[in-house]
Amino acid sequence: MDYKSGVVDFEQALFIFLERARRYRNEDVGTDAPDWFLFFPLLYNWNFLEITSDTYDYIIVGGGLTGLVVANRLTEDPDMTVLVVEYGYIDNSSTTLVPFFANGLNINDMFDIISAPIPDIANQTFPVWVGSVVGGGSLVNGMEYDRASAPEYDSWKALGNPGWGWSDLFPYFKKSTNFTAPLPAVAEEYGYTWNSSSFGEGPIQVSYPPYQYPDLSSFWAGMRELNLTILQEGADGVATGVFWTQSSLDPKSETRSSSRTAYYDNITTRPNLNLITGHQARTITISNRTATAVTIINRMDNSTSSLRASKEVVMAAGSIHTPQILQLSGIGPKSVLEAASVDVLLDLPAVGANFQDHPVAYLDFNLTRETFPNPNTLSENVTFNASAYQRYLADKSGPWTIAHGNSAAWLPLETLTPNNVSALITDLRQQNASAYLPPAYRDKALMTGFLKQRDILSKQIEAGDTAVYELPFNGGGSVPNAIQKPLSRGTVYINASNPTGEPVVTFNTFQNPFDAAVLFASVNYTRTIFKTSALSELGPVELVPGTEAQDEQAVIAALTASGSLAPSFAHPSGTCAMMPKELGGCVGPDLLVYGMERLSVIDASIIPLIPAAHLQATMYAIAEKAADIIKVRGNTMT
Repeated sequence: MDYKSGVVDFEQALFIFLERARRYRNEDVGTDAPDWFLFFPLLYNWNFLEITSDTYDYIIVGGGLTGLVVANRLTEDPDMTVLVVEYGYIDNSSTTLVPFFANGLNINDMFDIISAPIPDIANQTFPVWVGSVVGGGSLVNGMEYDRASAPEYDSWKALGNPGWGWSDLFPYFKKSTNFTAPLPAVAEEYGYTWNSSSFGEGPIQVSYPPYQYPDLSSFWAGMRELNLTILQEGADGVATGVFWTQSSLDPKSETRSSSRTAYYDNITTRPNLNLITGHQARTITISNRTATAVTIINRMDNSTSSLRASKEVVMAAGSIHTPQILQLSGIGPKSVLEAASVDVLLDLPAVGANFQDHPVAYLDFNLTRETFPNPNTLSENVTFNASAYQRYLADKSGPWTIAHGNSAAWLPLETLTPNNVSALITDLRQQNASAYLPPAYRDKALMTGFLKQRDILSKQIEAGDTAVYELPFNGGGSVPNAIQKPLSRGTVYINASNPTGEPVVTFNTFQNPFDAAVLFASVNYTRTIFKTSALSELGPVELVPGTEAQDEQAVIAALTASGSLAPSFAHPSGTCAMMPKELGGCVGPDLLVYGMERLSVIDASIIPLIPAAHLQATMYAIAEKAADIIKVRGNTMT
């Protein structure tokens, strides 16, 4: 087995396939079904992958997380026809199913996109991690399921989006999930805590793995030593503190629960649902400011088709490609479109602006007295890895059940640097905003919206209502420090010299000095954690950024030089923001693109302010709410 590439042998692949097949037969067909039913999932995964009509009620552009959720809900009405257009293909391999593989990058199921150079990270370029597979990010992410604090979603409402606060979204968080508690012995062994009432009886399976590494307990002891707030549950609207984060993990099979496995695989026989894979949505046809059709290109032979939507075109192509498709269709900033020789149908500066992600520094400590086994053992000890693999095959237990980990500290600025909060917030409020924003923000509406965002963020950060720092920990010495509330803003625009190629993704990471100050405070606090008596027993030696780096400039330089600083935690968002048009918004709370009819956006590009959380849980809630909005709107159409 090639662990780095994710190539698995036939025995393992067959096991995973048969495990899901048996579950399908036993739970959905019945144990009396003949053995040949075991192969039915292989067949049904490839049904309905042809265009069956030239007109549908709804065309959903993108078969990722949100696209499949909305497709499922819309086709609950047998009279509604839905086409989902997906660039990628179905991947049902163990690379997408087994939690172990979530610790690496499944690049075969991702787009090949490289960012523009980032001036404040030594003009380096970086990969832009975006899923290119049925299921999208839910199939290639680290499987972490967590939600942000209530005030963060309430900030969306405060930005002019009635119906989009925490109390509005919480029912949809519950609707999308089904939590299974660990066995009592497992919960006691690792100290798992939870609140079952935060979850519902939805399609996405959420659980804890039945294994954790032994040194993880030392990290928890270190957090308690620092008197950090330990939460029973982080999914109920209070998410500043230290808590166990669930995984999108099906406890029956110990495999990934994704939008494809949870929302699509069990409805492929619906005659009113059509998924077409291997097709790129190129443009939307607009007639009299109304979206009427989508032009798609077959990746196999480059043939082109135009398919009509009688009710609505629903954009679910993600924060990178939704703005690109809108721009190619003539909707976007006039200067960007004209530079690419695209006819301007609607000058909408919001399309491609407001780009946000979670910048991350990867700190590394050599734990000289770590326990065996530990998170490095799988990659360093072939014998242990082989035995762990066999354990997973035998009884679905052991290290192979762990994805990206289940413990994290989400801390406010007042915890990181209590004596410096006032000064940092004062400096932020007194900034000349235009000095730290891209040229697009010369637009009055975009600038007005950013100032509103800055006002909300500064108040929340000052009050400690939101985390600015995430420290995921799994019992090892490699620990990411992810900045949760960046003030820098990027852009995603079509490439003027190659408009139909990948767009120009400009992160602008650390353009706003507030973000670098928060990163420096984060690094220093992580150092404090490793100096606790609990973690000192593991003999930590700081390797990155290194003890010689003591001021902000030196820390960032050391992280940059070692390749340990990145602009993205694979959480791109915000590029078609849901805000009033006068605040630089692209869509309103009804998700319709301003100035257009029957054209909506439902993916992470609508997020106006990125939450302090991995985006997966939030996107399921958004998608469930979006489905209800679109259903109601569709019922009023003639």
